[in-house]
Amino acid sequence: MTEEEKMKRNLNPTPEAVIAMYMWAQEYSEQRGGSMDFWDKLSKHRKNVCINCLQRIHAAERARKRS
Repeated sequence: MTEEEKMKRNLNPTPEAVIAMYMWAQEYSEQRGGSMDFWDKLSKHRKNVCINCLQRIHAAERARKRS
């Protein structure tokens, strides 16, 4: 991946990566990379926590729209 591609990727994080930045803000702020660099370094368990959180948010949005 070129530096330009890496920079673009870090400036356009996935929703899961945004959640990770908030959940582990202290660690994110202390690391020397971008948002997706941080995401790439997370354990599978932490990634799953973020993915599950996003799924629950979407489910709640759908339920709210139905009511």
